Amino acid sequence: MDKIHYELLDRDYKTQLGLIVLQSDVTIEDEFRHYYDDQPVSLFVNRIPFENEVTEETLKAMEGHLGQTMSLFPPEVEFDALGYGCTSGAMHIGGEQIAKLAAAERPCKQVSNPLDAVLSACKEKGIKKVAYLGPYSKEVCQTMIDRFEAAGIEVPASASYDEEQDRFVGRISPQSIQRDAIDLVKRNPNVDAVFVSCTNMKCAHVIPEIEAQTGVYALSSNQALAWDLARHTGLQLNPEKGRLFQ
Repeated sequence: MDKIHYELLDRDYKTQLGLIVLQSDVTIEDEFRHYYDDQPVSLFVNRIPFENEVTEETLKAMEGHLGQTMSLFPPEVEFDALGYGCTSGAMHIGGEQIAKLAAAERPCKQVSNPLDAVLSACKEKGIKKVAYLGPYSKEVCQTMIDRFEAAGIEVPASASYDEEQDRFVGRISPQSIQRDAIDLVKRNPNVDAVFVSCTNMKCAHVIPEIEAQTGVYALSSNQALAWDLARHTGLQLNPEKGRLFQ
């Protein structure tokens, strides 16, 4: 057998992005492919164990699985940025703790999560009043709303589908989300943005239409996380996919 020669690609020939996805999430991977489809990116995804019922206890329990989830990424990958894909999980674990646990297992130049990302987006875009649309119980949603208000962002309007089972959240139709986001803004015309919370809510393809019909920013957990990872790695996402990317 002939021994033939090969050439190695440089480690950084593409931007290296990591993504931790809930076991129950059926949305975020498709939406990240949508946002990054024209970008020079290698996207590595691992699942983290998560019970289907969304409660403070199940969200907090993911902290104990973060290290193992990070250890299962390819050993030689050094992430330019990594996203922890759970808005409510980030609320209960904390962004700093997530970053600490992630970096302990793999080199990460930047670790982000949807909650910190959307708060950063609001600050950068001058968004002061937000209408909140969430999928979960009043208790879970109210904790998130309290976090926005603690950051100086008013939440004068909110609505929820009050669904405890994540398997159903991932099947809420984009048309339902579009309809209800538009209705929420039209009933509260003084808001600067509407925020669709939860990485399992399918809304990437309807965000432009929500913005066209309301005239305000339409933000989502996945969109904000994609934006935050992009800005920390020098990538420019397509502004036709949302005003946040302008």
